[in-house]
Amino acid sequence: MIKCFVINLDHRKDRLKRIRKHLNSNGLYFTRFQAVNALETNSKTLTKNIVKYGPLGKISIGDMACFQSHLMLWKKIYKTEKKPVLVLEDDAYISKRGFELLKNTNWIPKNAKIIKCERFGNKRHRVLLSPKLKSIDGFHLHYLMSKHSGTGGYIITPNGAKYLVEESINVDVPVDHFLFNPNNSRIFKNLMPLQLYPAICEQVDNSSDIHIHREDFSYLSLSDILREFKRGYYEVKLLPKQLFQFLFMKYRLRKIKVSE
Repeated sequence: MIKCFVINLDHRKDRLKRIRKHLNSNGLYFTRFQAVNALETNSKTLTKNIVKYGPLGKISIGDMACFQSHLMLWKKIYKTEKKPVLVLEDDAYISKRGFELLKNTNWIPKNAKIIKCERFGNKRHRVLLSPKLKSIDGFHLHYLMSKHSGTGGYIITPNGAKYLVEESINVDVPVDHFLFNPNNSRIFKNLMPLQLYPAICEQVDNSSDIHIHREDFSYLSLSDILREFKRGYYEVKLLPKQLFQFLFMKYRLRKIKVSE
């Protein structure tokens, strides 16, 4: 079975209990990795390697803490692991077929850096995928070619972790955009993230510990409005290229479903 790390805040023992029962009952045992708490961490630590403003606007302290949690884990993986590992946030749910796939890592391409294993957000949301690169027992690997948010579940290789550690300087977007959004990630082209289709996991708890630390935008100033226009530009700037890929390169928009 693949080695697994679960990122978990100290005060979320409820989530740790749930995911331990879920994973262990299916034969997957994990190492808990302590998440960075935005409210208990000094600003110097939170903002290390991160700039406060980027193409998506101001980065909240919750997003900073989330990025630092993943970055610290990447450092550990790079230094201690020899094989690909599974990284889960503590609200992840894995499908039955997903556990079967995770029994070994032989199917993971040797040159892969990161594989997104989750379906994030609305079930009707479509993601642009390349033609399939590889098939494994009804699962397929594709290059991810459009934004697919979330860091609830991904497989990362030691080389991938090393690359991310080296590139995590002056980061100006939340961690899921850094990894899985070609519109505003400066590393996306070289990272070449893969998408597992169908996905094998999704997040089941909508009570995010990050969102509660994001700003209230019920009142929008002129600077807020300008920032939202800028954000919109970054989100659609690759649309002509993606349209070309869809029409002429056999790339396809797919609803990411979760396997049974």
